[in-house]
Amino acid sequence: MFYIIFDFFCLSSFFNSFRTEDFIVGLGSIIFLALSIFFHIDKLRSVTEIIVLEKGLQKISLASQKTEFIPFSFMVNIRTERIQGSYSDAGQITTGYFESTILLENGEELLISPDQYDNYKEIVVAIRDKI
Repeated sequence: MFYIIFDFFCLSSFFNSFRTEDFIVGLGSIIFLALSIFFHIDKLRSVTEIIVLEKGLQKISLASQKTEFIPFSFMVNIRTERIQGSYSDAGQITTGYFESTILLENGEELLISPDQYDNYKEIVVAIRDKI
């Protein structure tokens, strides 16, 4: 949400710079807008989808449509931990949630959480059944 507000501010400053003929403000707003777009693209590249198949997980990058298959035999362990909820002066904001880390044979880790994947429970159950 912050990025969208920042982008709007940069565009507004850019168009106002023509009216006031302040080209330094216009140039600065274009540079900041370009940086913001770069961060949008970088964030979009990290968005993935995981599909549970019979022999493993299929991980699809939504930006590039790159597909990676991770067989269940390549998974060593799954570690689940509870993330504590948030508190403020007014009381508890969130109750917390579970987050799982899949340990792979090559030493890599794949982090999955309910915030990232709608089928989080299906993924965890499938991995626990197959390992």
